[in-house]
Amino acid sequence: MDSQSLKAWQARRIHRSLQPQLKYLYRLRSRMEKVGFPASDPLFQQVSQAYDSVHALFIQLHYLSCEGVGKPSKDRFKSSGGPLH
Repeated sequence: MDSQSLKAWQARRIHRSLQPQLKYLYRLRSRMEKVGFPASDPLFQQVSQAYDSVHALFIQLHYLSCEGVGKPSKDRFKSSGGPLH
């Protein structure tokens, strides 16, 4: 099994479950910026990396949850008799 094997409903379920964590990491990073954590601080960097990684996963799951997005059309050859150029 791989990501392309996931059903749209499965991707939607994972996507929804990540949303609270993504929001939390966003708020945490924003608070850290507001109170003056320097960008060079190791904890701030880890929080930023965690947010960026979860955000990338969140977006990928969103695309996988959309029917047909990012996947070749199964009937793209039917209408013209060949690939579209």
